[in-house]
Amino acid sequence: MTRKACRITANKIKEHLKKMKQVEREREQNISLAKQEQIIINKGKRILMENLVVRPNIATRRTTGVLEAHNNGLRFTSQQNDKIDIAYSNIKHGFFQPCDDELIVLVHFNLHNNILIGNKKVNNIQFYQEAGSLVDDLDTNKRKKFMNMNEQEELEQEERERELRVKLNARFKRFVDSISELCSQNKYSLEFDIPYNDLAFYGAPNKGIVKLMPTVNCLVNLTEFPFFVITLDDVEIVHFERVQFSIKNFDMVFVYKDFHTTKRICSIPRESLDNIKDWLDQVDILFSEGVMSLNWNPVLAEIRFDFKKFLEEGGWAFLRDDKSDNNEEDSEDDSAFEVSGDVVEESSEDDYSDEDEEDDTSEYSDEEVSENLSWDEQERRAAEADKKHMQKQALKRGHKD
Repeated sequence: MTRKACRITANKIKEHLKKMKQVEREREQNISLAKQEQIIINKGKRILMENLVVRPNIATRRTTGVLEAHNNGLRFTSQQNDKIDIAYSNIKHGFFQPCDDELIVLVHFNLHNNILIGNKKVNNIQFYQEAGSLVDDLDTNKRKKFMNMNEQEELEQEERERELRVKLNARFKRFVDSISELCSQNKYSLEFDIPYNDLAFYGAPNKGIVKLMPTVNCLVNLTEFPFFVITLDDVEIVHFERVQFSIKNFDMVFVYKDFHTTKRICSIPRESLDNIKDWLDQVDILFSEGVMSLNWNPVLAEIRFDFKKFLEEGGWAFLRDDKSDNNEEDSEDDSAFEVSGDVVEESSEDDYSDEDEEDDTSEYSDEEVSENLSWDEQERRAAEADKKHMQKQALKRGHKD
């Protein structure tokens, strides 16, 4: 076989291997994708929202389109006529987040099974609109005009923005209420959770610090991408790691009921700890805390290996052992400190001997006798008394040594 023929054969083998890998990837992708039911078009009153942006994008650029509710699902149609179908039966959680303290108002869906958007498998999909101020700020002319406003004009502009936010929130609220009503008419159940901004705290579930907000059923970050959604019913216990007064931040680990899955939120400010504990109490989730970070894979593997032993030994009580050990060490240090204090007190009482009393009384009597003496004589006697007292103290220290 010539060199050219060998090269042609090698290229064919490479192409064949590439096609096999592509087929394998598609097969794995199809296994993880559940087949959704075909959307049944709603022939009654149309329920839709226009000018919505979808995240993640269908293509590389931002994708805008229309989201419309149908009898058994939602359909998003982009301006380029690309379609995304979401069956009601595949929606695990629905969220509506107003733009009260955010730059966007959004509708978000957390899914049971992944769907394809472009070439990406996703189980979180979001549709949002920007509040007017964000769009206006991108317009250079409007920004310059805003900078030249006087105080009265600024107040009027802020009032217009508040009114726009109220209208935008009301329009989205009517839309999600209409979706819920249509679902109930077609024997589906879909309620939209609204995040509690009052219970919000900051942490890093991925790489960056984001604002995390509890809802009735979840803990979410819907504003920053990638999204973060934890279903509270799936959580067995929450463990706080690196909880020490000397550290400004701590970590929060969610252990799932399958005893396989964990999710971690890092770098939560120390001042948020009490509020988070109060929230976990309200939703009836067990929590514990410790000073160390744990390697959860071997811990959970040991629990799964002998679950009966895990229950007999007190379940999750071991998570509090390191804290109790540290408290015992602290109490021992405190008791040692108290004992040493007693020793010091006793020794100080022993040091105060009868000789000191005699010295004090003798000095006092000398002073009484010396009332009729001259100033020079009194100063001389006082100096001699001080000298004797210092010598006695030096002798005492020498005996002790």
